[in-house]
Amino acid sequence: MRRALAAVALFALLGAAPVPPSATRYPTASATDLGATRLVTENDADSAVSGLQVFVAAGLDRESAANDGVAALVAECVTRTPVNGVPVRDAIGAAGGSLSYTVDGRSVHYYLEARSEHLAALVPLLGTALAAPDFSSATIAAARASLAAREIEFESNPLSVGIQMFRRSYYASGTGQQSLGNSGTLAGLSSRDVGAFYRANYRRRAIFSSVVGTVTPELSSAINGLASGLADGPIAPVSEKARTIPSTAPRIVARRDVAAPWVVVGFAAPAPASRDFGAMLVLEALLSDAFERQATTTVGFLEKSVGAFYLYDSTPASLVVYVNGSQVDPSLALRELLLVSRSLSQRPLGPSTLAHFKTAAQGQFLSDSVNVSDRAYLLGAFSSQGLGDDSINAALAALERTNAADVQRVAKTYLQRYIVALVLPRGQ
Repeated sequence: MRRALAAVALFALLGAAPVPPSATRYPTASATDLGATRLVTENDADSAVSGLQVFVAAGLDRESAANDGVAALVAECVTRTPVNGVPVRDAIGAAGGSLSYTVDGRSVHYYLEARSEHLAALVPLLGTALAAPDFSSATIAAARASLAAREIEFESNPLSVGIQMFRRSYYASGTGQQSLGNSGTLAGLSSRDVGAFYRANYRRRAIFSSVVGTVTPELSSAINGLASGLADGPIAPVSEKARTIPSTAPRIVARRDVAAPWVVVGFAAPAPASRDFGAMLVLEALLSDAFERQATTTVGFLEKSVGAFYLYDSTPASLVVYVNGSQVDPSLALRELLLVSRSLSQRPLGPSTLAHFKTAAQGQFLSDSVNVSDRAYLLGAFSSQGLGDDSINAALAALERTNAADVQRVAKTYLQRYIVALVLPRGQ
């Protein structure tokens, strides 16, 4: 999912400051072919901290029902692989950096961050672990236990549960599976399963990297070395399928230990490279603001009545809108939300309303890219999906070009069919 939904902070739309039309918000990014891999960079020579995202085409879309969770299990084992006698995550930490990973629909991306002058020296540590991960029984058992503990956190978050229910219903491939797997399927994965997934997908042609911060020749060389350490060979194509959402608006129900009902409504959505991308960003902001008039600058999802997420980490993309039953009557909010969705397709927004929500969408987009980690992720994710080398600025330019007819067309194309996921308190 688009970053960590359990802890996301949403930008208050009415408090967003206007952004000058056609302004470049970030330094112009560029790309370099290093031989073994491709690197996209947003170079800021004055940056004290730099961040590297290493994308590997080994995400959920390469899983099947039989090996659900294997992508996360491989990634967890990589971070636990000993380098210089200690797990690589700890080795990087001891050298002043940090290492984490995220599994999404299209990839697993490893994030390495450190002071700019130290980053190049830490890349070979990650490269060593990626080239020869530890898939011993002991490491797999520890990795499995860690993922099972995180599953408990996931299951206690009604928003994450609702979004996952929609994804499983919408996607016809492994993309719909839970990013970290579940304890049942993880228990059945052996070292043979883990090794087979690694060998099939961890190849140098599957690597794509992005850096935000200071980019030196030493860093570029280290990234090339990281990719070169993986086996060469072709990458198998994946099945990127989604089910057609029926006009009957299916309802899916789950029960959890929550205090109030939560509703998640899921829609199909355009890919970032589509001409409809900017308009969908506007609709995300508009639907997120449907019931809110806060004056604060950030509102957590638990305090928000209705919110929206454009999930462009998967192919095809999707949009989800949630209703927090602890803040608003869920039946009333759902009915009003669907009326708003319908009306958007029937008449265009007025000039002042469009201007407001374009500003709101710009603010929300910029709030998703305030730190080095987020910017490096967006830079790499958008570039790999066809937005060009200077992809973050290209996304903002697409938003700026959006007009009322675009918003109406996209609402008519995508918002008329949906799946409703209900997360209800047990016993209700």
